[in-house]
Parts: sequence; structure tokens; C-alpha cells
Amino acid sequence: MRFPLSSVTLASVLCASLCVSSGKALAAAESQDPVRMAVVSAPDADFITNVFGSLLKKAGYNIQYVHTDYTAQFTAIELGDLEISPAIWSSSPELIAAALASGSVTKVGSVGVKIRETWWYPNYVAELCPGLPDWKALKNPACIKALSNPETDGKINYLGTPADFDADDERRIAALGLDVHITLPGTMAAMVATMQGAVERKKPIIGFGFVPHWLYGSGVGTFIDFPPYEDACRSDPAWGINPNLVGDCALPTGDIIELINNDFAKREPNVSGLLKRFVLTNDDVAWGILKQDKGGLTPEAAAAEWISENEKKWSPWLQ
Repeated sequence: MRFPLSSVTLASVLCASLCVSSGKALAAAESQDPVRMAVVSAPDADFITNVFGSLLKKAGYNIQYVHTDYTAQFTAIELGDLEISPAIWSSSPELIAAALASGSVTKVGSVGVKIRETWWYPNYVAELCPGLPDWKALKNPACIKALSNPETDGKINYLGTPADFDADDERRIAALGLDVHITLPGTMAAMVATMQGAVERKKPIIGFGFVPHWLYGSGVGTFIDFPPYEDACRSDPAWGINPNLVGDCALPTGDIIELINNDFAKREPNVSGLLKRFVLTNDDVAWGILKQDKGGLTPEAAAAEWISENEKKWSPWLQ
């Protein structure tokens, strides 16, 4: 899971109730109480949340975007401190299961976006590591040498995630016996920029990647195939090729799902209806990330541009 895992309390409200935009209402907004949704400093999730928030504004609702981290929003939805999250990655199975088990949260559906996150390499790297995308190619001494540098003590230099993200990399490296040194970027933006710069210079590199994304889903690179994920991989050392350690598998694939607080859903069922109709594509989200990474837009501005350009798509959802 590529979101921060540190448990923190909700931080300050990023935006107060926003002005109500004009547009066709969902029958009628049941209340003018703010609908609170999390922004988590991830360009894909924040784009999705702002698109849905924009639709709610057009339907006559007031919206608050609450700045928090990815993990904290689960507890916040349980407690009613947040009402909705339309941007939950299903690769957070433990967090999702705990929220649903609380009896206070319901999964409304899927946004329609398919996800994958794991190690990624530019296509030209396959020439240095014959056998890719099979992970076992990384154990080849010639591959290790080609992807190492003087700072990695003879190990593959792997561009990991920011320090407060958990991609299961250390457990995977240990469980699969890989000679890999993890280089941590300071931010997700730095991670993407470093990889893009290496691709442009055709520099030997492997690193963490995910889709939807304008770079990692562009076809210029390929994901590494680790042993397929099963739940037992995280909990049972006997599962998989290493009988002594957990983590000898890929991260789970899946989709982006929508969660809602049950009390809120009862009070304002029209919002639940809109959430069920709300669908984006991988290309939509990759476009939203690109507008932020390369176009310099905020998530709010990227969402506003998407709303402006896709009225034929979203207008039936408000009817």
C-alpha cells in the first residue's frame, strides 16, 4: 500500500464549507450541513475526492475537505468525523476490513478504476536483466551488477517510496533473498521525477510504481512479476517459497472503492445514490495526476477542469 501508515489524529480543516455551485440538484440536498471528505496529499486520491466533491456542490451540498493521512480517515469515517471517502485503494485490506467490521461503515461500490502497485522498470532495463519481468531475474549476478552503483555496496539500487509509506519492500527483499538496497525519495513527486529523469537518460534503474499513473501506465516500462498475492502471504510464514518469513509475494491488485458512514447514509440517501453512479476510468485518474505533476495544477483545479470538459459524462449522474 503506497499511502502513509502512521496513525495520526485528524489534522486541520483544509477548506471550510465551499460555495455552492449552480447545477441540477439531486432531487434536493437533504441538508446544508457540511459533507466532510479527506484529502491525503496523494494526487490520485485527492483528484477523485475533488471531482466527487464538485458534483456534490452542483447538487446543492456544502463540502469540507479535511486534511489528514490515509490511515486516519478510516477511523474518522467510523466515528462520523468524516462522511465519505470515494478514493480507497483495495490494497489496504486490513484497514478496509476493520472499518467494515465496526458496523459504522458501508462499502458503496467501486469507482471503476483498476489498480496495481509493485516494482517497475523502464523497458530498456530488460536488456540488462534477461528474464524480466520475472522477479528471479533480479538474482542474476549480471543483473545485480548492472543495477548497482558505488553507494549500494554491490546491491541493486531500488528507488523506493517516501519513508512514511509502506510498500512491503523490506519484507519482500528479505523473504525472497534479494540483494537490493532501497533508496528513499523524500516525496512522491521526487520519486516520480527521479524515475522520469532516469527514463529520459536511459539510466539503469528499477523502482516502485503504480497505476493509474501517466508514467507507470504509459507503456515505457513494465511491472515486475512477483509471486501472486494471497492473504496468507502477510500472516503465515509457511505460505510461499520462503517457509520462514512473510512477505514473499506481490502487493494485491484490485480497484478503488467508496466508503460511507452509515448514519450519514441514512440521513442523506441521495448522496449514496450519487456515489453509486460515480464512475471514473484509469485514464481519467492518470490525466488528473498528469495535470498536477506536469501542469502544476492543484487537485481542486484539476478536478474543476475535468468537470468542465466532461459534462456529458457526469450530468446524468445528477438526475
